[in-house]
Amino acid sequence: MSRSRIIVGLTCVALMAPAASALAPKCTTGELFAGAPDYPDPADRAEDGQGLLDVPPLGFRSLLPIGDKLVISTGSEIWVTDLKAATPTLDRIVGHEVASGHQSMPGKCLAARFGSINGIALLPDGSIAGADQVANTIFLVTDPFGPNCTVSFIAGATAPEPSLNPGHPANIGDSDGRGANALLGGPNWIAALDDGVIYFIDGGYGKLKRVLPDADHTVETVAKLPDANYFDLVALKGKLYAVANTNASEGLLIEIDPASGEIREVQRGRAATWQSGGAINLSGLATDGKGFFTTQSGKVLYVTLKGDVKAIAGTDLISEPSADYDLRAPHPAGELQLWSTRRVSTAGANIFLAYRDGQLYFSAMGTAPYVERIDCK
Repeated sequence: MSRSRIIVGLTCVALMAPAASALAPKCTTGELFAGAPDYPDPADRAEDGQGLLDVPPLGFRSLLPIGDKLVISTGSEIWVTDLKAATPTLDRIVGHEVASGHQSMPGKCLAARFGSINGIALLPDGSIAGADQVANTIFLVTDPFGPNCTVSFIAGATAPEPSLNPGHPANIGDSDGRGANALLGGPNWIAALDDGVIYFIDGGYGKLKRVLPDADHTVETVAKLPDANYFDLVALKGKLYAVANTNASEGLLIEIDPASGEIREVQRGRAATWQSGGAINLSGLATDGKGFFTTQSGKVLYVTLKGDVKAIAGTDLISEPSADYDLRAPHPAGELQLWSTRRVSTAGANIFLAYRDGQLYFSAMGTAPYVERIDCK
């Protein structure tokens, strides 16, 4: 009798277990949140205080939600907008694009200069960490929204470079140790855990490294990564996750245990595995605290920790939207034409993603940069 009850109980659990697709959030609609995908001259620059949809558009790249604020990196600058404001505006808080040449300079935030910011992350104390691939630097922004906003270079090329040679920055190489002495190969992407340790991908040497929160900002290698081109890094529940495209035309999502350096392939496969008929083109990564959002050739995908993949928004769009598609109107999630062209100035990254309170922010570039906001709950 008792054995029968156990069998019946297990059967009930199996019947009631949710299907893999049920674990994915449901996306309903999307619309243009900021920028102008069809603005004809991407070389034009936005001005402090302009509205989100004003032109010329801001050069949107990485997006970082912090409370009611959305922090935006543009490559050489960091901007912010208040999502709760009745009429949100864009305000530059860090850096300033140099009209000619390149610089890498720490100091007061508006006086700081960068080569090409390629990822930003929030630290537990409210500071913002970032990776500058071109300047070969890991940097820290303290008091980012306050009067004492300051940029410090903590690992890699930490000395000021008023005349930066993008092809030959300082501290190139592969060597751990004290932050100012560490040799890096062009840091890409960045994430942080609750203990304040900063993690980044060393693109030149295919390694995951970290910067410890000690006085020396010690750099340590965590793991050698699978051979691939990586396109984002996020933290979830004490682990790190990175999305990449391999030279074998496969998309790859991996999990790295920062304590042991152990790597688990969450999912690997060709375009069909990633719900698309196009060439493999995974880009962007964000989390809702349960699974991951990424993109593949015009589609937004949701990936569970078990590796189940589901398309939740967008279409198989590879070129520009159709002539009758209104770029500024709301559309059902499954009909969104998410236009994206290659951004060679950010190591080929196409898409940057962020998730906050049931809304996915999709940062891309058509003729010019723009951000689509998609309701996904």
